[in-house]
Amino acid sequence: MARIADDSDFEALKRLVDNHDGWTLELSKSDTEVYTRPVPGCNFNMVKIHTEFADVTADIVFDVLHDPDYRKVWDSHMLASEEIGILNVNNDVGYYAMSCPPPLKPRDFVLQRSWLDTGPQGEQMLLSRSVPHKNYPPKKGYVRAMSYITGFVLRTNKNSKTGCILKYVAHCDPQGTLPPWLVNKVTHTLGPRMVKDLKKAALGYAGWKQTQPHLRKPWRFPEEIRCPRISIEDCLDTVTVPLALPPATGSPKTVQQQQQTTTQPQQQTPTQRKLPQLKTQTNGRVLPILHKKAQSTPASPVVEEAKFLKRDDLKEKLDEKRKDEKKKQKDSKEAKAKDGKESLKSTKELEKEAKAAAKESKKLSKAAAKEAAAAESAVAKKEKKEKGLTKRRSLLNLKF
Repeated sequence: MARIADDSDFEALKRLVDNHDGWTLELSKSDTEVYTRPVPGCNFNMVKIHTEFADVTADIVFDVLHDPDYRKVWDSHMLASEEIGILNVNNDVGYYAMSCPPPLKPRDFVLQRSWLDTGPQGEQMLLSRSVPHKNYPPKKGYVRAMSYITGFVLRTNKNSKTGCILKYVAHCDPQGTLPPWLVNKVTHTLGPRMVKDLKKAALGYAGWKQTQPHLRKPWRFPEEIRCPRISIEDCLDTVTVPLALPPATGSPKTVQQQQQTTTQPQQQTPTQRKLPQLKTQTNGRVLPILHKKAQSTPASPVVEEAKFLKRDDLKEKLDEKRKDEKKKQKDSKEAKAKDGKESLKSTKELEKEAKAAAKESKKLSKAAAKEAAAAESAVAKKEKKEKGLTKRRSLLNLKF
């Protein structure tokens, strides 16, 4: 079930991006570092990126990550995007579909986003994860992927007034038949490409925004929100999600209360809960909703290990599939050859019948021509004979 993020979630996000214990440095190039880490109970690794933008402020990057209209301009992988609705001024739910290299099917997500801006010279954080929604089930032609966590932490670079430091962490399961070893292999190479695209988009954002018919930024100014309000009860859990955020530390009493909260079954409210009114921005910080649903951050649950094909099994399966395809092609060629012989045979028989018919027609034409000639000859003889008789009679008449 979707849950309103609180301060402990953002503190856990900061610990996740700042602490390198258990992480492996995969790439260090210029001002970008890429780390990966295995996650218990899941075959897909978590990835983390640290980078610096020397000529882009944290405010600009924060706006680029939020602006749905600008994403259509710079995100070349996006196929569709839709704002489903808001839970409060710091939490919304949206739909996102992206393309994949052929022959893979495109992936889509239903994501809940939570954000926090601590004001000038502070930190700006964006946290998202997959949630179900009753009006957005998996649809034909797409594979519904799972984002366990995607987080951004933006900090102003103290050494540069115009620069910022970006820290990014993500843990996703693309679902489908992709083998985990392949996904883990390419993950740390795709991260720097994403960072490069984001920086390029940030450099062009200010100029693009000035050309738009409106300058709305509802993620900064709640009074500009136009999305419909939705209920958190519309996002019901259908799968077990292994949370990537480390558990928050606290007193034994607090830990005991958290354990009791996670073990108690969720009760359905017979009537819809009235949601609080929108708050406004104060001193550069968006105030969180105080009357949120009381629910603690659960510890990372242990889920059943997903059954994925190993490399050797996948190779055998591909070989069998190729053999079946070759056999089908061979059968298809034989069937076409057989049909071609039959059609050739039938064509020859038709030609033979046509020749016989033409020969018979020619014979009949000759016979008809002979009959016509004979009739004409008889008529001519008869006319000639009558002419001769007429001439003789005329001569006889002259003698008498």
